[in-house]
Amino acid sequence: MVTEQPIALTLEELTAEVASLLEEYSLLGAAYDNRVSPVPDMRTIRYYTTLGLLDRPVMDGRQARYGKRHILQLLAIKALQSAGLPLAGIQERIYGRSDQELELLLASLSQGRKERTEQIKPVIWREVIIEPGLKILVEEGWAPKESLTSISEKISAALKAL
Repeated sequence: MVTEQPIALTLEELTAEVASLLEEYSLLGAAYDNRVSPVPDMRTIRYYTTLGLLDRPVMDGRQARYGKRHILQLLAIKALQSAGLPLAGIQERIYGRSDQELELLLASLSQGRKERTEQIKPVIWREVIIEPGLKILVEEGWAPKESLTSISEKISAALKAL
């Protein structure tokens, strides 16, 4: 969870903190598109600032400092990117949002992602070669619900149809 304490992170510290939180929210590597980096690097953060997706940092002398809001904005950007939104669509959804609204958006997006990944169960198929040129695919864990005679009749009918 994003800390409640005032934060004054350097750009390097910000990237490390965001990487850690992306993993915590199950958003690390969640992008649907390989062109989207899993973790925003320093150059990307500067680019997001230029586009207005990310608030400008507070300047401490010549050193840029980032806080909680910047972390929330970056997490929201990555969460929305994982949902397939382009940067223009992301800007429409996060511009002018309060910290609380960003936290709610992030919570709903990361929860939805967790639920979707938990629902996905791979299907494993086993291949049984009867003879060269003839094979049967059987789903792993399959158990007959009918008699073997009935199944044999269906296989015979399928072979006749060929």
